[in-house]
Amino acid sequence: MRAGVLSLLLWFAGPAAAMQEVVDVLPSGAHIRFAVPDGWRAGGTLLLYQHGFDMDADTDPDLGPLRDLQLAQGYAIAASGYSQSGWALFNAVQDNRDLVAYVSQHFGAPGELVTMGGSMGGLIALKLAESPGVAPVAGVYALCPPAAGARTWDAAFDLRLAYDAVCEGVGGGELLKGDAPLSWAMNLSDIPESMGDLSGARSVQQTYARIHQCTGVALPNWLRTPPQRERMQRLMRFGDFTSEDFLLYNLAYATFALGDLVRAPDKLGVRNPFSSRSVDYGDTLIDARVPRVDADALAAFDFARASSLNGRVGSDTRIVSLHTDGDELVRLAHQQQVRQRYGGNALSVPVDEAAASHCGFSAAELVAGWQQLRTWMATPQSPGDTAGLSAACVAAVAEGWDGPCRFAPALPVSELATTMRERDATAAGYADAAAARISGSWFDPARSGEGVLIERFNERQASVLWFTYAPAGEPDGLVWLGGVGEIDANGIHVETVRRMRGARFGDAFASTDVVAEPWGSMDLAFDGADVANHAARLHLRYRGPAGFGAGQRRMQRALSVGPDGSSRRPDNPRDWQYSGTWFDPARSGEGWLVQQSGAPLERLTSVVWFTYDLDGQALWLTGTAIEQDGRVDLSLYRTGGTRFGADFDAGDVTMSVFGQLRLDFSDCGHAHLEFAADDARYGAFDRDLVRLTRPDIVSTECASP
Repeated sequence: MRAGVLSLLLWFAGPAAAMQEVVDVLPSGAHIRFAVPDGWRAGGTLLLYQHGFDMDADTDPDLGPLRDLQLAQGYAIAASGYSQSGWALFNAVQDNRDLVAYVSQHFGAPGELVTMGGSMGGLIALKLAESPGVAPVAGVYALCPPAAGARTWDAAFDLRLAYDAVCEGVGGGELLKGDAPLSWAMNLSDIPESMGDLSGARSVQQTYARIHQCTGVALPNWLRTPPQRERMQRLMRFGDFTSEDFLLYNLAYATFALGDLVRAPDKLGVRNPFSSRSVDYGDTLIDARVPRVDADALAAFDFARASSLNGRVGSDTRIVSLHTDGDELVRLAHQQQVRQRYGGNALSVPVDEAAASHCGFSAAELVAGWQQLRTWMATPQSPGDTAGLSAACVAAVAEGWDGPCRFAPALPVSELATTMRERDATAAGYADAAAARISGSWFDPARSGEGVLIERFNERQASVLWFTYAPAGEPDGLVWLGGVGEIDANGIHVETVRRMRGARFGDAFASTDVVAEPWGSMDLAFDGADVANHAARLHLRYRGPAGFGAGQRRMQRALSVGPDGSSRRPDNPRDWQYSGTWFDPARSGEGWLVQQSGAPLERLTSVVWFTYDLDGQALWLTGTAIEQDGRVDLSLYRTGGTRFGADFDAGDVTMSVFGQLRLDFSDCGHAHLEFAADDARYGAFDRDLVRLTRPDIVSTECASP
């Protein structure tokens, strides 16, 4: 099939219903297939089926194991082969958006969506329910999903390092290494084509020959040499494997799939999201030999943002997730993430299997899970019912679907740490920005004179303000950029950053003159959960217009809002109670960001005034003082003398007193401002301010001054 040229329309008439089936290729290169039963109209429910991991591009996507049943029930079904192979999470959500748009164009926009998939496809089905820009997802049918997302690959990374440590010096037993410094990640040139799901490709078998040399895996245990037996036992213990077949399968992922993930330009592009710095591998030899590497915080952010779940689904979204309990590729422990992320929105049920498998469900079990999801979507006030699940399975067997029925809702689900080693939360890339204290000011010591101010509103959102300078090619001056970003994993993504200008200072100010023009985007990633300390790092990546370009900054904490856990004195919420943004409602478009530190710098108050000069260009003014009894008196400084980006020179930065500012806080929602400029052109005035926002560390209750 030639991309963008052939579109095949097939007609099917069966005992259930007539339908139309379409096969095509989208401009992204993703092959698609969808089937629409007669009677389906715009506004009907569309099921999006997600395939599992495949190292080959999927040029012939199927519609899932229950397609005939689901079509007979009146669902339209669509599937994408995705625009990338392997770990397809980086593009899969957009691929599905494109798929829905295609269906909408040809058959009308669907109403609700239902998503379904197994293994990697089960994770994508869950991600779609969380993703903006996708029509409301009423239900998710996720089979054995790697719900730990990006952390799932920590196990592959650890296994690769452990194998290299155990088999070090075994002639012919070493796995192929990649280029330094990521030697544990196979080069793309060494990854053969046509590898499929890694379960039996010839190139995988050739790698198994290396593993055999180290462990004797192809031989009965009694024929292995004592060193081979010892190495095999060590690796089996390390990965908590009971099946040598699963050890081999996992090693295939840890070799080929891991190399593709880290090096492919459409994935991580030779960037490392993994850390082994403080990991305890529980084995003296392995701990001694494993290289200690640090994650690239932005790579970890990109990886987690694409791959990890955040639990943010609609209140009416219903999720049914099944998992085989003997799975040693995607462990049953992943269901802990389903339960923790989605709570009462999810019915998570193990299947108690006699022989271990990956996603080895019976047909009757698959039908039962599906029917249970349909029942729950139809009666959303009813919680997921495990008894109903078992009854549906028995009914499916009676209708001719192959059994058995092995649902075991009481089966214990272990913690992920049982087989996925814990990381030090302060390591690069392993922070949780939704839980960490990130509100405050950040700067690059080599670029003193510009910085970033962050205010986290809640576990989902934070404002980001960047005060900096005009780029070369523009008149000298100041620039302030801002936006509200989405908190995810170890960072914040600000999709739309705006550049403010247009209004004028003082009495000439008019809100209608403010221009908030789209400027670009920013990503911020933190390298540790304890971001309150001054050793923590913020990695900022920006993409701006011509003149600004794209680049990165590495910053450290300048001031932290809230407690620092110091033992020198107890934390006192009053020390930071006025933190937040303040403004005059009659002058929307300018404002004051107040940041107060806790111990040991209690009541140290930073004020940044974001406004405009007399010519309508951006102006920001800064000052710092100690708040005393609800009053802050400080000198405001105006900086200048340098340029944005590579033209920035800290030695050129000038700082001059602009004027005097007094803030009197009558309570946590109101303040009185008095200002007098040193330059008579900017005048003197006073204003009454109200609080616009507050960081989530600040209580809504306020102690009296």
